[in-house]
Amino acid sequence: MKTFADIGDVLVSVLFLGLPVLIGAAGAWFIRWSGRAGRRRRAATVILGNALLSAFLVSLLLAVGEFYFRFCYDTTDAFGLTRVNQRWFDRHWRPNNAGFRDNVSDYPPTRTPGRRRITFIGDSFTAGHGIPNVEDRFANQIRHLTQDEVHVMAVNGYDTGDEIFVAEELVRQGYQFDQVVLVYVLNDIGDVTDEAYIVDARVRSNPPTNFFIRHSFFLDTYYYWFRGRFDPDVSNYYQFVRKLYNGPTWEAQQKRLLSLRDFIESHGGRFRVVTFPFLHRLGPGYDYRPVHAQLGQFWRDAGVPHLDLLPLFEAHASANWVVNRHDAHPNQAAHALAAKAIAEFLQQDFPPH
Repeated sequence: MKTFADIGDVLVSVLFLGLPVLIGAAGAWFIRWSGRAGRRRRAATVILGNALLSAFLVSLLLAVGEFYFRFCYDTTDAFGLTRVNQRWFDRHWRPNNAGFRDNVSDYPPTRTPGRRRITFIGDSFTAGHGIPNVEDRFANQIRHLTQDEVHVMAVNGYDTGDEIFVAEELVRQGYQFDQVVLVYVLNDIGDVTDEAYIVDARVRSNPPTNFFIRHSFFLDTYYYWFRGRFDPDVSNYYQFVRKLYNGPTWEAQQKRLLSLRDFIESHGGRFRVVTFPFLHRLGPGYDYRPVHAQLGQFWRDAGVPHLDLLPLFEAHASANWVVNRHDAHPNQAAHALAAKAIAEFLQQDFPPH
């Protein structure tokens, strides 16, 4: 049984793709008619002809745009708002039996004797948001580079609180830790304050109510692109993150990170951290350099091996490291570069703190 959304999609796609044909047929009739029109109708003929030409060009734009975004354009946006993004997930996102995105069906709780286990805990950067083939994300590449048992406990939108919960839930299920890598992104601090939830709720509010926008992949995409450019919650989101690394929010975050370290190590794991920069902001004016330095000092004081990927990506700052200009998640090239650096980092033998 088709839903209203399905029927609406069909109606809009048929309308947009069929309009050029209908208006073109009207234009053909108009050309024949105008040839028989007298001079007294010349002004009306010019006006009507221009109107038909304008309507045809607009309809052609709608038809080409709808065809492209409905059938060809296959990518994500940063906040997962567009219909194109939703379809991308339907095509490319497959959870395994543990509920995490991977092409390895099971993560057995018990370690394989004689084989190292690497457990990555993270968010959308780790899960591979925007990476169509899961084998192209850094964790899966490390699986092939090292031949280790690699588990990826990552979900889009996870913050530090979620990652602590995952670690605790794994222990409750009898999961055995070995090497545990927290893949840290600077906005993981967001759940310390209610303001982050308020900002996220505002970003996701006001979905399009217009019938044609809701059922058109083309118009829906441009609706959210336009909002992303002029909505201060989207355009200023990363500046909002910057101010969280001061005062009480940073103090609370330090306590949470140390509690995660202590929990992992008290259950037999060796805890490491990899930090990703905000890849779309790289360059001489990168605003978050002080945050990286702050995190680096924190992890040194905590005795936790830490790999900051900022210097690695800054050495290639002119390259394109993001999925697209509307999605700042790392692309395939960024995952490949990170995979090699993280694999080397994991081979280093750090003494317990």
